[in-house]
Amino acid sequence: MEIGRLKPTEVSEQAPPEEDYRLNTKDTLEVKVYPDEEMSGEFTINSKGTITFPLLGEVQAEGLSVTNLERKLTTLLTKDYLVYPQVHIRVKQFHTLTVSILGEVNRPGPYKLESEQGETTLLEAIAMAGGFSSVANIKKIKVIRVEGGEKKVYKVNAEQIIQGRKKDFPLQANDIVVVEQSWF
Repeated sequence: MEIGRLKPTEVSEQAPPEEDYRLNTKDTLEVKVYPDEEMSGEFTINSKGTITFPLLGEVQAEGLSVTNLERKLTTLLTKDYLVYPQVHIRVKQFHTLTVSILGEVNRPGPYKLESEQGETTLLEAIAMAGGFSSVANIKKIKVIRVEGGEKKVYKVNAEQIIQGRKKDFPLQANDIVVVEQSWF
């Protein structure tokens, strides 16, 4: 039974529509540049979220849509290098978008996000992981996220969410959820 937009990580055959898709680390891009085809090639987004592009060097790609990266490269190339360049990008290989759920849940592990645009929440992810274990401290949950190359830790109290006092916490690709153990 599926809840929300998460599935256990198994099959990643279907690609999301490129106009909605936000680029992620490890995605492989096929970039065509006209009129200078020597600049064309395949580029993989590295762990810093960038691609190393001829003449331009490191260019931030993670988090952008394909269209936005095309515009960015076009603007940068027009600035100093080419007259009226046309840049076309195709995602050749999508990296699976996952969240990892660790600690005091019944089935810890990685879970696939159906779409980064879908609002998959913390409680939906916990449900996919079989719910909280009997020794889980639902008041102390950490969501570890990399934003702008820096690690941030969000502390979430699931009890307040369940009681309706707080809004459920939306998850993003590559988040790590840690449910701590209750010590009493």
